[in-house]
Order: sequence, then structure tokens, then C-alpha cells
Amino acid sequence: MLQWAKRPVAAVLALGFAASAWAAEPPSGTVIYGIHHEKYGDVGTHKLTFSQSGEDLMVEVRNKMKVKLLFVTLFSYKADRRELWRDGKMVSYRSRTDDDGTDIAASAELKGGKLVIEGPDGSAEAPLGVFPTNPWNSKIVEQSLLMDTKTGALLKVKIDAAGEDTVEARGKSFKARKYVISGDMERELWFAEDGTWLQMRFDSDGSAVTFTLK
Repeated sequence: MLQWAKRPVAAVLALGFAASAWAAEPPSGTVIYGIHHEKYGDVGTHKLTFSQSGEDLMVEVRNKMKVKLLFVTLFSYKADRRELWRDGKMVSYRSRTDDDGTDIAASAELKGGKLVIEGPDGSAEAPLGVFPTNPWNSKIVEQSLLMDTKTGALLKVKIDAAGEDTVEARGKSFKARKYVISGDMERELWFAEDGTWLQMRFDSDGSAVTFTLK
């Protein structure tokens, strides 16, 4: 059975790299990322929908993946998630995932100045301001603790700037800043100069899985 979608998915800003425009002016509307598997080709989409209400920013996430060989479905994955942000901090979270037939739920609520997380492994507390592993906000590169979007597990990470790069997205080339995440989660991230998340890549059983802005 394929395992790549079942792994946890998902540094200080380098000198001269602009802080996220999204951190100052929250996005609106819908943004879609294509998901490409090195072996199986295009396997799905990662859709983000942003809506602003006063000081609150709601981020709705829909992730759909399916791996087929001829007429046989080898793997399927669907997730619906909601992040509520206020003053640049996530204050509420809901997630429901169908991971190849296994239902997984996770949530987080602000209580007593902390986020109380409920997931398949039980309860945990995280400091207010913890970021989910969904990297739409480029301030994720400043974090050392992340919350796994599928299970709610807390992940200790180290995030290092890895220089400038070029990313092909939306039919053109973007000058990008690359970051490498290590520790409890391993992944590569690319952000445009204005902080827009352009691309993410991680390894799955020796094959690269890449999310790219469409």
C-alpha cells in the first residue's frame, strides 16, 4: 500500500527577503495547488479558500488525491479542514480526513490562552501562535513547533534558508526563496519575494511529491 500521504505533511526570514504580504494583508478568494507524484504523475489538488470577517480570517482547505494504475485505484485521500486566524494567530482548527478508507479527526480550540488539541492520539496543549503544517503563510519559516494538519500532533522542526531559486508556476518563472524543514517533519518550501507560497516538496518512499501553485 502506498504510504506517502500518510506521513506528516507537511528559520528566520533570510536577510533581504520581504516578510509575507499575506501576513500584512490576508488573502481572499480561492487558490489551488496541483499535486504531482514523481512516479504516478498528477494525482490531485490542494485548494485553499480565504474569507475575511472583521478581524477573523477563515481558511478552508480541501485536499483530494487519487492514485490509479489502469482502472485500479491504488490509493485515495480526501481532507476537509478549517483554520480560524485572529491577529495573526490560529485560534481554532477542525480537520476530517479519509486516508485511504481510514477516518481521522483532529481539532484545536483556544482555552486559557493555549490551544487545546484533540486528535487520534489523545489531547495535547500548544502555545497560542503555533502554526499548522499547511504553509500558506510564509511566517511558517520562523517556527520551531508545528501542528500536523491531519492528526494534530506537535512536531519539533528546524527550518533553514537554502538560498534563492527559480520556480515554474502558473505558466511563468518566479524568483523564489527556498527553505528546508528537518526534524519531526522533512520537506522543502519555496516562497515568492512577496511571501506567496509557490511550491512544496517531500519524499515518499523514494519518490518526490510536489505541490505547485496553479
